[in-house]
Amino acid sequence: MISNRTSSRPFTALGVAAVLGLGLSACAAEAPAASETQPSTEAATSAPASPSSSASASAAAPAGASGTAKDLTAPGTKLGLGEKAVTHTNTGKDPADAKYTVATYTTSVTKITAGAEADLAALKDAAKFAGQTPYYVFTEHTLDSLSKPSAGISEPRLNAQLKDGTDAQKLIIIGSLDQCPTKRFETTGSSDNLSYKVGSTMTSCQVFLAPAGDEIVSADYADSGFSYASSSDNPYRKNPIVWSK
Repeated sequence: MISNRTSSRPFTALGVAAVLGLGLSACAAEAPAASETQPSTEAATSAPASPSSSASASAAAPAGASGTAKDLTAPGTKLGLGEKAVTHTNTGKDPADAKYTVATYTTSVTKITAGAEADLAALKDAAKFAGQTPYYVFTEHTLDSLSKPSAGISEPRLNAQLKDGTDAQKLIIIGSLDQCPTKRFETTGSSDNLSYKVGSTMTSCQVFLAPAGDEIVSADYADSGFSYASSSDNPYRKNPIVWSK
């Protein structure tokens, strides 16, 4: 039931959802408290300066009302683990919409580690993943700017690749694995004024699966968390930023 997608990826990545055998229910989409550890439940779904090897994209990221936006790292940039890129996400497609929000981040893939098939034993449907090795892709995102206060904007989405360059299957966990903790951005304000805190850092872990005899060797940012008027407007779709081991 696990299928690996080729590098000619669809605009939105797909993953296989799994639940822990403890009967956990899906988490509501609400902003967590500061420093709270949360499971990685992104549905697809992956700090402060670009490395000297990274050229800036021709268009700067939009200036934010909170924090300082930076020029986006150029499509096709190749990085090592721990090196940093400037990324962005948004909500909606129409900048004239009152709810439209843009965030910019300093993003790095800090490590890619192999787990063991036994790590998946706690999953309610663990038998489906027999023969697969989980890999944990750890990422840091520092929130550089927000165009308006928001705690409802998603962090940048990343995918991971097998040795032949094809995308690995992402495992979406409802609950959490001990080997793969995630810590959300700090928040400020409350109620309708609740917002992620500019300058705070999210540490994320995502689980990807490698078939027996294969391994995950890289992770990339194809900007699938930014809504363009047309997917063909996305310059990262065919030229993602890549972090390699």
